[in-house]
Amino acid sequence: MAWLSNKLPIEEAIKRSTTRIFAPLLSLNYSDEGQQAIAVLTIDDTDLKEYGLNWPVPLDYYQRLLDSLVKRKPKAIFLDILFLDDKPKRDVERLIGAACRATEAGVPVFLATVSPEASRSNPEQQLFAARTGADVPCLIAVRPIVTPDELDQSQWAYPLRTSTPEQLQAHTAVPDSVALSLYCRLYKSTCPDNAALPLALVWATNAASSNMETMVVRNNQGRLMPVCRAHWDWWEMLPGSSMLRQIKGQSALPLCPYNQVIPVRAFKNFGFTAEQLDAALLGKVVMIGVDLKSIGDNLISPIHGRLPGVHVHAMALDNLISFKGKYRENGDFEWHELWHSSANIFIFLSLLLTSCVMVFWGHYKEILWARSVTKKVREVMPCLIFKRSWPVMIVLSPLMLIRGGAWLGGEKKSGAQMLLMGLNVLVYGVLCIVIFILGYDVYRQGPLTIIEYVLFPFMAHFLHLGESLAQRSRNLWKALHAEDSWDRWARLDAKKWHKRK
Repeated sequence: MAWLSNKLPIEEAIKRSTTRIFAPLLSLNYSDEGQQAIAVLTIDDTDLKEYGLNWPVPLDYYQRLLDSLVKRKPKAIFLDILFLDDKPKRDVERLIGAACRATEAGVPVFLATVSPEASRSNPEQQLFAARTGADVPCLIAVRPIVTPDELDQSQWAYPLRTSTPEQLQAHTAVPDSVALSLYCRLYKSTCPDNAALPLALVWATNAASSNMETMVVRNNQGRLMPVCRAHWDWWEMLPGSSMLRQIKGQSALPLCPYNQVIPVRAFKNFGFTAEQLDAALLGKVVMIGVDLKSIGDNLISPIHGRLPGVHVHAMALDNLISFKGKYRENGDFEWHELWHSSANIFIFLSLLLTSCVMVFWGHYKEILWARSVTKKVREVMPCLIFKRSWPVMIVLSPLMLIRGGAWLGGEKKSGAQMLLMGLNVLVYGVLCIVIFILGYDVYRQGPLTIIEYVLFPFMAHFLHLGESLAQRSRNLWKALHAEDSWDRWARLDAKKWHKRK
């Protein structure tokens, strides 16, 4: 059933919707080490207008941009730009010169490519063949390919090693991902030995403080208006939070990206003084990408909404830095690694722990509940706590429709029973926290995996799947050994139904 739960579209949709609600809470304990190490330099439509350029930007612009960056001593530079068309040889040589000067100054330059080595474009072949005087590559090839989720198109996972086993065997392997290549070059001591499993992206919400001021557009009146908001509030987990935000008169804009965004017009003192720009780039990994309306290089964050593609690479690198290479895995139930996969071990333990706690607690709770019932309390009447409180009933109506019966307001509850109901919620809450710590901190699983194996056993218990399956298995066994198997099966099932009634 754990394996089957991954194949059900409805269950997968519920899993993603639930994760989208609770995932921002991971920011409460998320290190800002990666945020302090990364700067995202964007080229948007306003930048092109400011510099009098059209897309695609000529290569000599990148040459000047690299030279300007190297003067500010960043840690590394990544260009999320593809050079797939032929370019003038002189322009390519100028860009090579800038990249070689950066490398000689101790600033490695990484360039995105989607093509295998044999089928690269002419500019790419020249760029990746260039060497410094010390025979060091002037540009390092990295793979920017990411895979949006098939169900909701959000970026829940990030592939680190993109070569297949067949490519490795045939020596036609493609470069590693952007985030892994940068991390292993700059943080060699904590580079993950085995990065076959995709990274489960933890999207942090505490955006860099300058983003709200620099990510702006001009409205019809010519005033600069922010395109995002800086803060996420905990009450946004609640259903209908968008309506509550409107009632409170707060901004309905999406969250700003987590990593600091610097538009290239900052080199002309937009939003940054010269000193502030120097400080923002000094010792940082500078990731250069485009944020143009005419370019479809956008991906969807489950928390921030639509973002330029470079932010996915920045967030993945941020995860590697913040977790010191011990990233959260996008694991799943795998038959071929039944006892070796950390995801499988976590799944087995979470299901075993949940089953044990729920079965034993459920049995003990029934005993306590029976002792707390008196003849007077057995009388069916509205619960005094919610008497004439129809708003509460409307709020609880979804749960009442699912569960039915007199589980909350149909019988008068004694003080001991109300205490037992509260204790019941506490037991389930503590169990959720234990499973979360087991998955997130011990077995390093991502949010989607954890929420699945919190939701799955709870829903199984909630719908009595375990008890029903066990009872019907016994009935089937008895029916198979009877002369009138079908009649015996029907009578046993009917007996169980009447007992329940």
